[in-house]
Amino acid sequence: MRDSWLFNLHLQARGEKVQPSDAHVAVSIDQELRRANLPFDGLIDLCGWLNLTDSRATGQEPAINMRVSTPVAVMLGESKLDSNKLSVILHAHPNFDTSTISLAINEFPGVGLNSRQQVGHRVTWGSVKKGRRIGRLRIHLRNAASVHAVLSVGTRTAMRGWINDPNKAVNVRYLATRQFDNDLEKLRQTVLEASESRKFEKGIASLLFLLGFSPTQHIEEDAPDIIVASPKGTIALVECTLKVADFPKKVGKLVDRRNALLRTLEANKHNLRVDAFLVCSIPRAQIATEDSLLSRQKISLITREELVEAFEQVRLPRDPDQMLDAAYARLTNEHRFAGLGG
Repeated sequence: MRDSWLFNLHLQARGEKVQPSDAHVAVSIDQELRRANLPFDGLIDLCGWLNLTDSRATGQEPAINMRVSTPVAVMLGESKLDSNKLSVILHAHPNFDTSTISLAINEFPGVGLNSRQQVGHRVTWGSVKKGRRIGRLRIHLRNAASVHAVLSVGTRTAMRGWINDPNKAVNVRYLATRQFDNDLEKLRQTVLEASESRKFEKGIASLLFLLGFSPTQHIEEDAPDIIVASPKGTIALVECTLKVADFPKKVGKLVDRRNALLRTLEANKHNLRVDAFLVCSIPRAQIATEDSLLSRQKISLITREELVEAFEQVRLPRDPDQMLDAAYARLTNEHRFAGLGG
């Protein structure tokens, strides 16, 4: 996972896929929970309280994730950027050798290569308090609306992240959206903690707008969830889902609708590529669907990891056409390797 934001030790133990409950059984469980001494409004309410997912409803495999954090971390929530003044807070294990860290920063929009520097040696470390050693860095920058920080321990990357000036942003679309949704709190919740399909689709359309695309949602139900146009005119069809069990149906719709659109474009003398994306908020490791199936159909899968990364980058203008070309290139390579493997 070269593009992860946190490089901690992790292990996932998967269980067997749970079959959907009989409708009568599900109703009975809901009724019992509503009449219990400690009442819950059905299994969905109970799972929400426990912060669990009912795998029978989502169709995904149950799993337990175990993670061990890095011995040192940049505290992004405590670090600040204000009027080109960067303040970084780091927390380290009391026995950690702080001389082994490297901290690279890159300011945006910046001033060329002068915006990139290593500053780990400038961190001032305090004494151990409450089981942690706290490091502080204060530095003046030249032209920073955002700072990309990369923390390494020895030769290994520990974490990557963004520190943003709340009063600056290069992306005008971000400023316009943030005006009515402070820090994109509602949008993040709608996309990353989705529980309703329609709201999830609307949230993905808003995120695509922030990334520089022109998305639209049809009133007609027999249509893709979202149709997207890039600045250069490339068209992409997007289907959204909250359930792994819906993947086969969504893939079939994407293939049929893309083929139909391609025929229409060709009949009207438009020699355009039509991209297809399947978007879900589930982590990639919990998706049992084979990537080879999607690559054979030339469909890009966007999972929770890519959605989180997108939110980290919406403050800066991006080239939507380059993003589509990169996704298409990955599909082409995956399809070629799948063919070599038989």
